[in-house]
Amino acid sequence: MKTIKQISIFLENQRGKLSDILTALKDQNIEIQAASVADTTEYGILRLITSDQKKASALLAEKGHLVNINEVLAIQVEPDTASFADAVDALTSGGCSISYLYTFHKDGKLVLIIRPANLEIAERVAKEKGLTLIQGWE
Repeated sequence: MKTIKQISIFLENQRGKLSDILTALKDQNIEIQAASVADTTEYGILRLITSDQKKASALLAEKGHLVNINEVLAIQVEPDTASFADAVDALTSGGCSISYLYTFHKDGKLVLIIRPANLEIAERVAKEKGLTLIQGWE
C-alpha cells in the first residue's frame, strides 16, 4: 500500500504543552515537515509528519505523551486551488469519505495529507483517477 506514517499526539489544552513537544523534537534534530492541530475545550490532537517518524514517536512516548501512528495517504498535486479541488473531487466522486485533510508544500508541489475512512478504497480510487501518491519518506 502506498501510504505514509503520521504521528498523532494527544495534548491537554494547557500552556506550554505544544512548546514542550516542539522543543523535544528540536533538541533531537527532528524536522517537522507538516503539522496540524485540532482542538476541543479539553484536549488537542497534534498531527505530524517528521523527518524521522519512529524516532519522534519513541521520544514523545518516552516523555509521557500519548502517541499513535496512523497510515495516511499523501497525494502530490500542482500548487494551485484547481489541482487541490480536482484531487478532492476525484476521491469523493469515487466514493471516498475523507475524515480529515491538511496540506503542505514540498519541492514546489502541494502535498495533501488525507485520512480517508477506508485506506484501501481511497488508494484504489486515487490510482484509478491518476493521482500521484507519495509513498513513505522518512
